[in-house]
Amino acid sequence: MNTFKQFFLEKNVLGLIEFFHLDGVGKIPAKLDSGNGAYNVIHGEDIQEQGSKVFFKTVNGKTLLKDKKGQITINVGAGNMEDRPVVEFDVTVGDKVFKNVPFSVGNRSSNIFKILVGKGFIQKELDALIDVSKENIADKNIEVKTQ
Repeated sequence: MNTFKQFFLEKNVLGLIEFFHLDGVGKIPAKLDSGNGAYNVIHGEDIQEQGSKVFFKTVNGKTLLKDKKGQITINVGAGNMEDRPVVEFDVTVGDKVFKNVPFSVGNRSSNIFKILVGKGFIQKELDALIDVSKENIADKNIEVKTQ
């Protein structure tokens, strides 16, 4: 069993905001949200579902046609529910590549960050702790020094 100190030293530490590179979209600042239990979310406008495909406009001026991998219903607050298609992206964070990462597509035009990263991805894939006082540290070689 790991000690408390070993547990923290063995985890990746990421900032609240990190750059994610999504294939077909580019490098985008993303907010890590440990309270979001649903899929990751990417901004999409003019979302159109065409059979097994999803067509939408997103960040960096990109228009995408992606395979629809599913559908989820999200509570967007005050009891309001929203159905969203789910698509997948290959994602690079720092020097790590993650294949076929699910994202729901929703309109985040009123949000500063156009990508919201959910708890499941943070915990299972990134295996990271979030230092809310830091930003954009995944691209830097940061070592944790012990005393």
